[in-house]
Amino acid sequence: MANNKVEKVIIIGGGVGGLCTAIALRQIGIETTVYERADQFGDVGSGLSIWANAVSALRRLGVADEAIAAGAKIQRGQIRARTGKVLATTEPGELERMFGEPSIVIHRTVLHQVLLNALPTETVHLGAACTRVEQDGTGVTATFADGRQARADMLVGADGVRSVIRQQLFPAIKLRYSGYTAWRGVVRTADEIALGITSESWGRGNRFGILRLDAARVYWFATANSTPDKTYTPDERKALLQTTFQGWHHPVSHLIAQTPAEAILHNDIYDVKPMERWSQGRVTLLGDAAHPTTPNMGQGACMAVESAVTLAQCLSQNGDLEAALSDYERRRQPRTARVTNQSWQIGRVGQLENRLACAVRDTLFSVLPRSILKGQMAKVVGNSQ
Repeated sequence: MANNKVEKVIIIGGGVGGLCTAIALRQIGIETTVYERADQFGDVGSGLSIWANAVSALRRLGVADEAIAAGAKIQRGQIRARTGKVLATTEPGELERMFGEPSIVIHRTVLHQVLLNALPTETVHLGAACTRVEQDGTGVTATFADGRQARADMLVGADGVRSVIRQQLFPAIKLRYSGYTAWRGVVRTADEIALGITSESWGRGNRFGILRLDAARVYWFATANSTPDKTYTPDERKALLQTTFQGWHHPVSHLIAQTPAEAILHNDIYDVKPMERWSQGRVTLLGDAAHPTTPNMGQGACMAVESAVTLAQCLSQNGDLEAALSDYERRRQPRTARVTNQSWQIGRVGQLENRLACAVRDTLFSVLPRSILKGQMAKVVGNSQ
C-alpha cells in the first residue's frame, strides 16, 4: 500500500456496529461515511441485551448515559424449567458493583436512535446496497446497486451476518446453521410477573426467554429445533408458537397471545466458525460480518460495540494501516472466538431434546454453585478486550 495514512473511511452497514465505528473514528479525527442498504430506519428489530462490558465501550463513545436511561437494568436473571421451577439464578446487579457499569435491555430501534443522535445527519446514506469493493495502492472504492461509487482510504464491512463484503474477501467462509430457529416479539403488558425477573426457560428442544424493556414493555424470544428455511405466514407463526409452548409456566402463553401475529419476527440462527483473518489490504470486517455469534450469551451486539472502540484505538496508535489492522485482529479475535464457541455450546445444551439428557441437565444446573455461574459471567463481562 503506497499511502497508509487513514483520513477517510467508508463503513458499509448502518447497524449498531457500523454506527459505533463511525462515532469512534470521528473521535480520532477520521472522516467517516456510513452506507446502509435499507431505504429507511424504521421501528424494526426487537430487544438487545447490552452487558456491562459493552456499556463500558458505549461510555468511551460518549453515549452510555443515554442508552442506560432509554433501557431497563438487568438486576437478576433466572434459568427455569418449562414448569417454572428455578434451576439457577444469576445476579447481573453484582456485576455492576464489580465493574462499575450496569447491564441493560434496550430496544434495537431505541439504541439505534441514540447512536444516530451522536453523528451529524450527513454521515449516514440510506438506500445504498454495496455490491462490490475494489482497492489499489492509494485507496478503496465501493460500488453500489444504483451505480454510484464512493472512495476512501479504508473500508469497514459492518454489513451483518450475511455480509456482502465478507463474501467478496473470503468466499470460502460459509454460514453455520445452529440446528434451531428463533422467534422474537415486543409486547405491552401490565403483568407483574412478565415485568419482573429476566428469565430463560428450558424445555426439550425449545426455550423461551423474557426480558423487561421498560416500564410497560417486555421483549421475549423463543427457540425450537428445526430444519432451516421454513417459511410461515404471520398467523401460522403465532399458531405454531402457541402449540409449541402450550402448558408452559406463566406468563409464556400470555406473552405469545398478547403479541400481534404480524409483529412476531422469525429467523433461523446462524453463526460462522471463528475466522483466522478479517482484513485484506485496506478492507476489514466488524461486528456480525467478522464474528457473528448465536444469541445464547446476549453478546452479539456487545462484541460489535467493543470491536468498534478497539478498531479506532488501533488506528490511532499505529501510523501504518496494515499494522493497525493486524493489531485489531490480534486484540479482538481471541475474545470474539471464545464468545462464539461458548455461545454455540450453551445453545447445544439448551436445545437438548432427549428426555433423560434434559433431566440430567436440569438437575446439574439446579445444584451448580452460584459462584461458578457468577465467575463465568464475570470472565465475559469483565474483559472488554
